[in-house]
Amino acid sequence: MTRSERMQPIKSLADTRERDAGTVVAGARRVLEEREKQLEQLRAYRAEYAARAAQQGAADAVRLQNYHAFLGRLADAVRQQQELVEAARQDLERKTADWQQRRVEAASLGKVVERIASAERRVADRRDQRDTDERALRGRPTHD
Repeated sequence: MTRSERMQPIKSLADTRERDAGTVVAGARRVLEEREKQLEQLRAYRAEYAARAAQQGAADAVRLQNYHAFLGRLADAVRQQQELVEAARQDLERKTADWQQRRVEAASLGKVVERIASAERRVADRRDQRDTDERALRGRPTHD
């Protein structure tokens, strides 16, 4: 077994790790997008609720208190969702950096394996040429 053939499983493992890291990045991106969408929905609902309450006009003290309490809970929900979005963004950045590192590793190993295979082909070509030259010399009549 040649050296390049022995290196191939290592290269395959690096390629697999890169693909797996890419899948993880795609999942993290989906989570971020989902959390951003939820944040926008919360913001839209809060704005809609505030606009609806403003259209209703004057309200009694209990209704006004309930309105402010609910707006406070919505604001808390928006803040919590913003924290989840930021955590998802940071997670995506970490996972993207990991994927990029694995990509560099896989590419580097690919280049190493290719260089080794190329060197092996050159050695084999020289050996074949030498064998061909020797056969040609043996088949030649000698002039004494």
